[in-house]
Amino acid sequence: RHGAKEHRVAHFFFDPVLYMEQLGPEAAKAAATEGPFHFYLRQIETGRHELRTTVCFDPHWYLSKYPAVAEAINAGTWRCAVHHYLTNETPAAFDPLPEFSESYYLARYPDIAAAVQQGKLRNGYQHFLLYGAAECRTPNPNFDMRYYADHEVVRSALRTGSARDPFTHYLAIGRAQGLPTIAPPEERVTESQAKTLFRRRAASLLPVFGQRPLDFTCTGFPSLTVVMVVHDRFALTLQALASLRNNYAGGLELLLIDSGSTDETRCTENYVKGAKLLRPGMNIGFLHGSNLGMLYASAEAVLLLNNDLELGPGAVNSALCRLMSDPAIGAVGGKVIRTHGVLQEAGCIVWRDGTTMGYMRDASPIAPEANFVRDVDFCSGVFLMLRRSVIQKIGGFDEAFAPAYYEDADLCLRITAAGWRVVYDPSIVIHHLEYGSARNALESEGAIGRNREIFARKHEATLRERPTKHNKALAFARFGGRLPVRVLFIEDLVPLRGLGSGFVRSNDILRTMAALGYHVTIFPVRDLDASPTAVFRDIPEAFEVMHDRALADLRPFLASRPGYYDVIWIARTHNLDRLCEILEDMLRSGQRRPRIILDTEAIASQRAAVRATLDGRGTSFDYQSALRQEFAHVHLCDQVLAVSDHEASTLRELGLSRISVVGHMRELVPTQRPFIERTGMLFVGAIHDLDSPNYDGLCWFIDEVMPLIEQSLGWETRLTIVGYIGEKVSLARFRGHPRVTLRGHVADTAPLYDEHRIFIAPTRFAAGTPYKVYEASSFGLPVVATELLRRQLGWESGVDLLAGESDDAARFAELVVRLYRDPGLWQHLRENAFQRLRSENSREHYVEAIQAVLGASPDACANRARTSQST
Repeated sequence: RHGAKEHRVAHFFFDPVLYMEQLGPEAAKAAATEGPFHFYLRQIETGRHELRTTVCFDPHWYLSKYPAVAEAINAGTWRCAVHHYLTNETPAAFDPLPEFSESYYLARYPDIAAAVQQGKLRNGYQHFLLYGAAECRTPNPNFDMRYYADHEVVRSALRTGSARDPFTHYLAIGRAQGLPTIAPPEERVTESQAKTLFRRRAASLLPVFGQRPLDFTCTGFPSLTVVMVVHDRFALTLQALASLRNNYAGGLELLLIDSGSTDETRCTENYVKGAKLLRPGMNIGFLHGSNLGMLYASAEAVLLLNNDLELGPGAVNSALCRLMSDPAIGAVGGKVIRTHGVLQEAGCIVWRDGTTMGYMRDASPIAPEANFVRDVDFCSGVFLMLRRSVIQKIGGFDEAFAPAYYEDADLCLRITAAGWRVVYDPSIVIHHLEYGSARNALESEGAIGRNREIFARKHEATLRERPTKHNKALAFARFGGRLPVRVLFIEDLVPLRGLGSGFVRSNDILRTMAALGYHVTIFPVRDLDASPTAVFRDIPEAFEVMHDRALADLRPFLASRPGYYDVIWIARTHNLDRLCEILEDMLRSGQRRPRIILDTEAIASQRAAVRATLDGRGTSFDYQSALRQEFAHVHLCDQVLAVSDHEASTLRELGLSRISVVGHMRELVPTQRPFIERTGMLFVGAIHDLDSPNYDGLCWFIDEVMPLIEQSLGWETRLTIVGYIGEKVSLARFRGHPRVTLRGHVADTAPLYDEHRIFIAPTRFAAGTPYKVYEASSFGLPVVATELLRRQLGWESGVDLLAGESDDAARFAELVVRLYRDPGLWQHLRENAFQRLRSENSREHYVEAIQAVLGASPDACANRARTSQST
């Protein structure tokens, strides 16, 4: 009745805009009146020439590719090409356009092929359009979706939402622009080529070791024992040992077990000083060799290390720190990267049938799923750090698995069964020549098959508790031991502290959840143009940060993890509007229902009402209507959070129940410089756009207040502006001001709080509570703020801060001058603000508030979730 005329899109295969572009003037006029979809259906009924209705299906190519279909259309069996494609009885037999190969897709992704065979999907292309394109799955051998998505123009289109996914971007834009879909030959490196280069690099170092032998002499008691079993591969062994020596400078006991080598390895002592060499006189294999080495280990930390690898920066120290961080940790492993730059494993999984897999194999090493700390079933013996006391209690590798394979999985399961943890840490990076110490991969596969049967019989009881092998169980299976409570935390952006504007509060909430033992997946609605380095610096290490995803990816993401999350925490009310359809579909799906928590962060309608009054629109602004519209979808939520008691009261007046208050956390970090040694005014706050309250407040302060201050303070009038500045924001109007210094983002603001005398917060419209005031006060810098902010804080003017109305520039200037010149008042406000923060914003209060919101303890939920996913 309405949507067709409004050009709304109801099907992947009908884009009204694209269709209208192909019509002549008269037809376009008729289609606009009738609605493009109605017009299209009438044209098909009359047998008119078929026009393209979507970039995702090419009817002209289709008819030339399948001439029998063209004949059937002419005979009246089908209306048109798209009619045939969508309704024929062998849907997997036809490709929709040259860029997608049905046979290739189903062969590459057996899970999708199985779903098609079971009738859950019509064909592979249906899955690809719904989910696969957003997941960057490969549509044909010559289209590397991740490579294509990495073009700057594509990233920009995905960020702004002008393209749904990389595939549709290519069809609509990239193909015409000639954007490459696969790396040029000079950038492509096969694993075989990479392995050859790895070996050649090792061989190239041999002269160096002849001239400068490696020295592992340890004079004191070692902090670490390294056990390395070697059999030939002399150059690889020396390269691995050099990597170890360069990686860790501490006291290290090196035990080399020469397992029947026939090459120059027999002369290792000429090139490696200080190592203890054990030569059993025959090839006893990795398992027996490792057990022999562990018998001679002196240090409490024992590292089993392959001889076909290179270590990433600080890998050994990271493993030691992790192992010693908790006496309950019995074993530690890391991120293993194959020679051509893709993952071998990010921790390992044991399935119910006894098969194992390296989690995230073949994925990028910077994939979000591979970059958080967690307990796992096992880590491979490529790099496995163990407690000697644990090994002494439970024994080393089970000799039933000799010569190798499954011995590491067996050992780690025994460690877990004995009450210790096995931990995966992505900061431990290992570059590994897979199968580099085996004669060939076929030999390795044979040993794996034999030992799998032994492993399955031995751990039959444990395996019954493990998930059945399936892609949708991966999220559960990647954890070993007890499953933590899982929270999906949805925010505008990855909440980096430097972004300000409520993201600091979100970051504090996340850090508190981490301290309480919850596992969180952070999912941003919008793409943040920040490097993984910045992202992982600012987020708790045990949290999964989907830094490469955005809102368009959320539906397929949730579909890939059915029933996985215990809690969905939605930060900011406008994100509930964006997610309402996804949440409604999820709740109707019948999967285990998560608790849905809306964290309002601030009531936007209150900010809009004040802004309307400032703009002279106060009488025409319908506050109650705006409030009802803002919370139109709150019925989907189990609990609603307010940032202050004042805003909680507003929500209760709206008729909402189950309201909790989670404000800001700010611990004291007092700066020490006395009043007399400080100068100038400081402002710290983010400016994401020119409509932001911070930008408005600064304009008012600099234009109207500072000239009045200067009349009293003269040359002492100096304002420093610090904080994140959005890409589209220009502060050019302040740049030439003689009294203003623009600093932009500053990583460490403590020296600035120590240098300046007062902090100004001239915000004229806002909602929530002002973190900037809490932060300034925590550093001991007294604040002059607007009455609006004082009311939001619930603080008292003249006691905790000074406050003036934002429509009285003279009064605000008077307060600034008074505080600037009165050391007694300055000290009085400083001490009272400290007391406020101690009593209202301490870490202890924050932990209690978050725990009260999340309810059940992590252990209780973990037991319930493990039982659920196992079943």
